Amino acid sequence: MCGVKCISFVLWIDILNAITGENIPKLEITPLNSVIHVGEDLKITCKVIDCPVNATFVWTSAMDKFLKAEIKNEHNVSHLLMRNISIHSDSVKCQTTCDRKILQKMSVIEVFSFPEDPVLPKIKSLIANQEQKLICTVPNIYPLERFQIEWFRGDKSLHKEELDLQNSDKVQNYSSVFNYTPSVDDQGKNISCKATLYLNSWVRTTTAEYGPGTVTVSSNNTSVKLGEQLEITCHADGNPKPKIFWWKLGETEPEHQSQNNKLIISNASWSQAGWYRCNASNNVGSQQMSVKVIVVGPPNIPKIQLSHRGELKEGENISIFCSSDGGPAELKLYRQSQSAATGGPNESAVLLNISSIQITDAGIYICEAKNDFGIETSKMNITVKDSCVSPVCLQ
Repeated sequence: MCGVKCISFVLWIDILNAITGENIPKLEITPLNSVIHVGEDLKITCKVIDCPVNATFVWTSAMDKFLKAEIKNEHNVSHLLMRNISIHSDSVKCQTTCDRKILQKMSVIEVFSFPEDPVLPKIKSLIANQEQKLICTVPNIYPLERFQIEWFRGDKSLHKEELDLQNSDKVQNYSSVFNYTPSVDDQGKNISCKATLYLNSWVRTTTAEYGPGTVTVSSNNTSVKLGEQLEITCHADGNPKPKIFWWKLGETEPEHQSQNNKLIISNASWSQAGWYRCNASNNVGSQQMSVKVIVVGPPNIPKIQLSHRGELKEGENISIFCSSDGGPAELKLYRQSQSAATGGPNESAVLLNISSIQITDAGIYICEAKNDFGIETSKMNITVKDSCVSPVCLQ
């Protein structure tokens, strides 16, 4: 080790150069390091500083390969232009001779290919607890060993994949295959594939498009009282966000009262009871779910009708009808103070047949509709005329 003596010698040389006015030639090369995409052009400049004569330049490949490039020399400056860089392009060395002094420097070149975002096929649907095969293809990339592919659901990382290095000496497509089982908590969060190139921390991300999966409604109770309001919200996961329409089965147009994914029934009437279908769709697919809306309330005033027209005489056969067009109700048809025909809770009409009616069958008949919310009745007074009106009958 020379220690202080070496330092003193260097200082002495610097002092001597300063006294004699001589400067030591220096070589600069820019850029020192290049990270460049396949197909682009690269310009490298080599410059000699403090050279008292015209320097000469020689450019070579670091691996002694044939160097295909355009070279332009100026006073103590040389420009190297490499067009259409390929994966076989190598780092280059600039060597210069200045007044019999040889100087050289290296410009390190790293070539990559990463021209496009990852490609994900459209997914028909993502359903909770059902395994789904996902594929993410990153087109035309190089070098494989400098890439990573990562799968996300929302902000949560699902899977990281370092790329397979077999046949990595070419520009190629690479596909990541991931078997994924969604959970209920994942609904509403998008699936995405992120490709990262570590050479320059370049990131490309693509979000998958998928059709609606499980369609759910927000209300377990789809019953509404007569005259009141009912709201049912339909939920569906998908990307793009599915559009929601409500339809009443048997109708050709969507419900006009459907808004913000909700079916809104205001001032409920009997006619609004029935099956409704929530349809969720986007450009990938569609799913449906049906719910039954039940309208409850006191029955409408029932109707009572007689099959016979005109004056009713003894011995004739008649039928009395009791019907209700409102909500579910138990129907009864009876003569006042007596029991008669009774219908079940789901029957909309009751029929009472009287064969060979007699004067004793005359009276007030009542049609009654009853449910948990009230009772309504209708009445009919039936009179029967004696069939014998001759003097013989009067004796």
